[in-house]
Amino acid sequence: MLKRIYSSPVLRNSFVYVFCDGINKAIPFLLLPFITHYLTPADYGVVTNYNVLVQIVSVFGYLCTAGALPVMFAKLGKEEIKKYVSNMILLNTLANIICVCFALPLYKIIEDALDISFVYQLSVLFLVWFAGITNVNMLLWRCEERPLFFGIYQISQSVLNALSTVMFVIVFLLGWQGRIYSMIFTTVAFGLISLFVLYRRGYLGWNIDKAYLKQTLFFALPIIPHALSFWFKSGVDKIYLTNMCSLADNGYYSVALTWGAIVTMFLVSFNNAYAPSLYRKLALFDQNKSGTVKEQVRLVKFIWISLVVTFFFVVVCYLLSVLLIHIMYPSSYFDSLYFLPWVMLGQFFSGCYLMFVCFAHYTFKTKGLGALTFSWSVVQIGLSYLLIVKMGAIGSAVSAAVVSALTFVSVAWYAMHVYKLPWFNFKIVQL
Repeated sequence: MLKRIYSSPVLRNSFVYVFCDGINKAIPFLLLPFITHYLTPADYGVVTNYNVLVQIVSVFGYLCTAGALPVMFAKLGKEEIKKYVSNMILLNTLANIICVCFALPLYKIIEDALDISFVYQLSVLFLVWFAGITNVNMLLWRCEERPLFFGIYQISQSVLNALSTVMFVIVFLLGWQGRIYSMIFTTVAFGLISLFVLYRRGYLGWNIDKAYLKQTLFFALPIIPHALSFWFKSGVDKIYLTNMCSLADNGYYSVALTWGAIVTMFLVSFNNAYAPSLYRKLALFDQNKSGTVKEQVRLVKFIWISLVVTFFFVVVCYLLSVLLIHIMYPSSYFDSLYFLPWVMLGQFFSGCYLMFVCFAHYTFKTKGLGALTFSWSVVQIGLSYLLIVKMGAIGSAVSAAVVSALTFVSVAWYAMHVYKLPWFNFKIVQL
């Protein structure tokens, strides 16, 4: 069994990603129970709202272009990739400048919705640009199948984030402001380090290539609704909870989401190894569709088995989370347990979604993907409002789980449509 795992690049790299990402997530995660003694649930709600703003700006600042890099990495040579990366960073910089121009006139609306002052809004725009540089650096390590570099860099960033949080929140007693200061400090520091690493590796240059800029935009623009859908599904809920319920309810929900992030950690780590391998397999299938039928069936079987394993994994994570919340947190945070079952259910369907969305990315069929996910996010906006009115704060978690399930089903259907494989051929083939 161990020999089989070691001989499989996907499984071997998945274990490395999971191990490194586990340490990376464990550091702030273990720190959180101590921080909750210095932050009230309402304070935690403000920090959550700050992250909501970071997420929405990140959509336009760099996230939509990021998905193109792993796909192009499988198709271009090394020298062309270097040129592609430089143009991608240029495009991200221009996008951030545009974000600043749009955000300035809207600062009062943002302040009223999220309870975040103008100065902190500006810091988000500054933070996102540096986060985009680090994201490019990390993507390259992932594409090169260098999980150790990826993991060590992640862990180092998390260690600095934790240490600065201790300094600002626990030592200097700066409250929720201290948590935000630590995020800004860490992101800027590692953004600068990433710039240096990219420069030393030859990925930074002044070669402006209109074809690459156009190709990246062709990928990114249609996927903006897709990326926005994730913000709508998480960010709007936070706004609803802040304005219709309370900052404390926002904090409870965020704690439950933090435990749900354990599931996300493992699933994303697996996807970090699965996606580059998948793209190579699909490129081989494209070259010889009729001669790779057995390999195609193996891939399909692997995907279906992964969904079953994901379900049992989520159930175990839920049971452990209930136990540990009672042990690790002050009683003032126990209301987060009401949100937890729905959060875990939503994480399960999100993990299933990850197994299929890569097919839309590979085929550059991002327009249909964006239409699907954006449509469901709009549904969630209305459903969340209705359920919060009907059920109270728990309605936000219920609507998120329901829409997560519907999104998975529709994206799986779309993936099967845009890339033909023997999706329902259950012929017994050894993996």
